[in-house]
Amino acid sequence: MANKKALFPVYETDAWHSTASRDCKGIFTSKTAAVNAIVKNHCIDDHEFFENIHEMIPLTKKQREAEIKRRLRKDFETGFQTQGYSVNYVIEVWNINEWD
Repeated sequence: MANKKALFPVYETDAWHSTASRDCKGIFTSKTAAVNAIVKNHCIDDHEFFENIHEMIPLTKKQREAEIKRRLRKDFETGFQTQGYSVNYVIEVWNINEWD
C-alpha cells in the first residue's frame, strides 16, 4: 500500500496571481509550516491589511503586527492563497507516492 505524503511549495506573486511573476519562496512538509513561514516573512505592506488609516493609528506596533499575523493566518484557514494584496502568496500541494 502506498504511503501518502505531500510537499507544500510557497510562491510569492503579484495582485493578479500571474504565473509570470511567481517566485518560489520555499518548500515545506506541512501546510502549517508553509503558513508560519509566510506569516513571518511576508512582503505585504502593513497598510494593506486595514480598511483605512484610522484603524491603524490607535494600535501600537506590536498590536499591529499581531493583527496582521492573525489576518494572514485567517486567509489560509480554508484556502491556499491570499487575495487582495499587491503581493500575494500561493501554497501548492504536491502529493508524493511511495511504493512499497
